Amino acid sequence: MCPECDSQLIQDILKGESICGTCGYVVEENAEYLGQEIFTNELNSKNKTLRASGINSISYHDFGLHTEIDNQSKDYTGKHFNENTRKYMINLRKWNSIIRISSTKERRLSNVLSKINEVSSAMSFPKVVCETAAMIYRYYESKCDTKGKSAFCMAIASVYYACKVCKVLRSLNEIVNYNNTVEQTNENIKLSSKYYRSMVLVCGNNENLGNEKQNKITNFMCSENTHNTTKSNYSFSSLQSISINQYISKIANTAKFDVKIERLALEIAKKTENHLLSDGKSPNGIAAAYIYLASVLLGINLLQMDISKLAGVTEVTIRNRCKDILTCFRVTLRIKPSLKI
Repeated sequence: MCPECDSQLIQDILKGESICGTCGYVVEENAEYLGQEIFTNELNSKNKTLRASGINSISYHDFGLHTEIDNQSKDYTGKHFNENTRKYMINLRKWNSIIRISSTKERRLSNVLSKINEVSSAMSFPKVVCETAAMIYRYYESKCDTKGKSAFCMAIASVYYACKVCKVLRSLNEIVNYNNTVEQTNENIKLSSKYYRSMVLVCGNNENLGNEKQNKITNFMCSENTHNTTKSNYSFSSLQSISINQYISKIANTAKFDVKIERLALEIAKKTENHLLSDGKSPNGIAAAYIYLASVLLGINLLQMDISKLAGVTEVTIRNRCKDILTCFRVTLRIKPSLKI
């Protein structure tokens, strides 16, 4: 009760204050929150008791169980340190980083995982892609020696592999071009594709990541209440193919085509989805052909040159895929007559 007006008090948990709802008198401030704790032995009650603490993630080399010292040289009140304290904090920060990474293997793992987090954050990938890429690289490193390999290209290959697993439509060229300079783009694309093929061969040999070390990592992450997708076992050996509809929607949304073109292209793709038309063909070329055919049938003028630039294929590829579609299937047009009054 309020000592001034005997009214009910309002608890402000965020500010730690007890305020009178009538007169606004602050009865208590800086109060400790004594609610449910995060520490519990039961995994099912973890979500109910969660209120504080950091987030453990497999995308960090120490699973996020580390302490970071800020480099702003300020205390909790915002006041700057004096010269002696500042030098002491610099040395403390230096030794803290040395203790965290004690071997060359941990340093290499930390560098690659940091690059994976940077690439995922720059391209706004969901958290599941970042954690899947980290799991793929951890498994690959446990099977093969990554000494002397480019950390950036290994991170790109892991993220691209994770996009395949999580059905996120991104090409290797897009990921490299978005996170790289113009001078080294071609070299990094070749190197990243080489590492990606090596990862597919290594990770594809063992279904569900049956190695004991990876199982321990997964069990640890499950007990720490991470993302649901990290808990599940991925079968990297059998990657599910991305539907051609996603490629069509991606090209149409990028170019902001008319919705009628996208709908008709999706309908044509649905009619021909059970055919062997796409075997061994680039999905971007087939999607571009569907869009071009839809624009021709609707009488909308779209140049093959413009569609080829958006899809990343040549005009010859679009023409060849259009010939394949028209050769294997028969297109019937139904014209609705218009009445003039």
